[in-house]
Amino acid sequence: MPLVTIVTPVYNAARWLPETLEAVRAQTLTSWEQILVDDGSTDESVFIEQLAVAKYYRVRLLRTPHNIGPSAARNLALDAARGRFIAFLDADDLWLPEKLALSIEWMTDHEYPFIYHDYRHISYDGKRIGNLVAGPNELNLRRLHTQRGIGCLTVMIDKEKIPQFRFPPIAPYRAEDFCLWASLIKHGYIGHRLPLDLARYRLSPKSRSANKLQGSLNAWHLYRKISNLSLPQAAWWWIQYAWNAFVLHYHARPR
Repeated sequence: MPLVTIVTPVYNAARWLPETLEAVRAQTLTSWEQILVDDGSTDESVFIEQLAVAKYYRVRLLRTPHNIGPSAARNLALDAARGRFIAFLDADDLWLPEKLALSIEWMTDHEYPFIYHDYRHISYDGKRIGNLVAGPNELNLRRLHTQRGIGCLTVMIDKEKIPQFRFPPIAPYRAEDFCLWASLIKHGYIGHRLPLDLARYRLSPKSRSANKLQGSLNAWHLYRKISNLSLPQAAWWWIQYAWNAFVLHYHARPR
């Protein structure tokens, strides 16, 4: 059985998918499986996925009949996962070669159920790299609402310690990762930061991080309607979030 299951939803990512697959194959830790969930792609993604499955026994492919979104696609992979540790890598993002080995070493040495690490943004073409993005050393409910830097591509979860977790079936405001981290924290699982740069998050004109105004409005709705914060608390935490998000993206964007 593999030690790690890598969850990769794919939707029309043929341009970047080969590089993402190569970043997984380059991992120094080799006890992994990668589950690709093709979410109704209409480009050449399916051909690339099928070729990867034929060439590499550790790559598995699931397909949806139509586009169901990243939250549901990831849950399909979670249902099929055989690894103890779960890691997330979208089809256009990248890991550095020691990401899996160092993450598992950090988790097992400290007996953490839920970790994340530092990363950098890269430009759409992958030629420019931004400054380091680092989250808080511990992720509790307040820090989740006021600080940035927890990239889904950096998170690893130990299924032995957190056996049942899912992304929300219908992610409100396209914030399925926020909702999952909030759920873990509310159930007593505090996230911990591994202070190492181990991943690259690709920016594109259509990426969620590209629309700062929409992201800020989404955060406000999450605080009020999902987290059920009072108006004063939501306003205070949202102001901190907005400022921290501005500073992070200003310094982290590739130049």
